[in-house]
Amino acid sequence: MDSKLSAVEVRHLLHQTPELAFCEFETQKFLREVIESLGLKPVPIAKTGLLVYVESDPGLPTVLYRADMDALPVPEETGWVYASKNQNMHACGHDVHMAVMYGVIRKIVENRIRGNYLFIFQPAEETIGGAKYVLEELRERFKVKCATALHVTDEYKLGQFATTKGTLFACAMEVDAQFDGQAVHIAQKSKGVDALEKAVRFLNELYERPLDCQEVGKRVLVGFGKMRAGNVRNQLADSATIEGSIRGETIELVASTFENLRKKVAQCGGTLKRGSLYPPVVNNTKLYKLFGEFVTSSGHSLVDCGMKYTGEDFGFFSLKYPSLMFWAGVRLEDEVVGLHNPRFLPSDDVIPFLTDFMVKWLLRLWTFAVEGGTEHDSLHDRLG
Repeated sequence: MDSKLSAVEVRHLLHQTPELAFCEFETQKFLREVIESLGLKPVPIAKTGLLVYVESDPGLPTVLYRADMDALPVPEETGWVYASKNQNMHACGHDVHMAVMYGVIRKIVENRIRGNYLFIFQPAEETIGGAKYVLEELRERFKVKCATALHVTDEYKLGQFATTKGTLFACAMEVDAQFDGQAVHIAQKSKGVDALEKAVRFLNELYERPLDCQEVGKRVLVGFGKMRAGNVRNQLADSATIEGSIRGETIELVASTFENLRKKVAQCGGTLKRGSLYPPVVNNTKLYKLFGEFVTSSGHSLVDCGMKYTGEDFGFFSLKYPSLMFWAGVRLEDEVVGLHNPRFLPSDDVIPFLTDFMVKWLLRLWTFAVEGGTEHDSLHDRLG
């Protein structure tokens, strides 16, 4: 492998071969080769992920930096020369995240920048919550004092960074409402039990009396986006399933909302099942202040974006370590395409910019950790 590959070249190759959650085998192999070309020894973690440790000062604290690896089952529509060669796409910018992290590693190694840094190329962020599997394997192998991550977005311009104190991304729980019936021919529908009718009755009840709340400290929403029912048009449905999500400010709030929703489903003759759960991404108060000072002193723009209802499995890291996550603006033009869009394509120009930014931010964060400035917030601090 050519040790002179730039971060932009790495991005081009990653973008062309996107892979879904826990199927990032070629991604893992390629990243391992380019990182080994830097003289490092990456270690597999969480099946298809990679762990890279760079240490200059044994005995001193370590800063963890995560980049997600997986793509989405979205056919690309960018027309780019380096467009995806399969039916998947890095429509959430994870190719940029990985390329930036590679660029950071290379710059730290080649310039012998001080610090102890644990780089995690994490699989399965989009659907399965790969972060929890990383942490299960990681345990206490490194003296990690704090963690950080970025997420690109064209909601903000390049040079703008958006985050907030406390909860940045809501807790997210997937839920399935299941309704059973008894199938009979439509001509004899009085002899059957219509599962579809039960599901519709539940949805009408939810739409008329939603469980959403926008009061700070109690923010929560419930929504359903997919429904499956029946087999043929002239037969009552013997089953109906509605798939949705609960998003809330805290795990406790999401759990109580699940119970309230379960009662609504039961009243309509169904059962509610819980799927994957992502904890909220909670920014540490001290790290939020440190980041704000760093961004403004660097001549960039800091935006307080408040809490977003986006689910993000970096919440598993923020449960374990004092953490700071933020949006990194990548928009160069006026048009906003948005994440998970088949036309989402940040310019290559953002990669060297974000690489330089992250090298400096990691050094500042590590210095802060060495000075003893990192600890988990109290409940009072987290609630503001």
